[in-house]
Amino acid sequence: MGTSEERLRILKMLEEGTITADEAARLLQALSAGQKAGGVKAGGREPRWLRVRITDMDTGKNKVSINIPMGLVKTGIRMGARFVPGDADIDYQELIEALQSGEMGKILEVEDEEQGERVEIWAE
Repeated sequence: MGTSEERLRILKMLEEGTITADEAARLLQALSAGQKAGGVKAGGREPRWLRVRITDMDTGKNKVSINIPMGLVKTGIRMGARFVPGDADIDYQELIEALQSGEMGKILEVEDEEQGERVEIWAE
């Protein structure tokens, strides 16, 4: 569904009599449909890259920096999930859903104290 501000604006127009109940219903339905069809994302576009960075916590230097096209991400997450230790506290389905919803920005940050590494994942 659209943002709460957009929904409130439609309801306010209905309350003031600017639009009819049928028009309000159509506008609310259009907001909902636009979001399901991949409506406007942060910055007006959908994320195109998944960026993964592994940093050495002692030196602050990047060990790994990978940029993956979003088209390959879902398959990559499923393949990579096989190599993660069983005691890792990561919900891969939640990660996939966040990416499919078009979220932008930092998605995951994990620190491995034993290895002295920080893993950061974000969508741009």
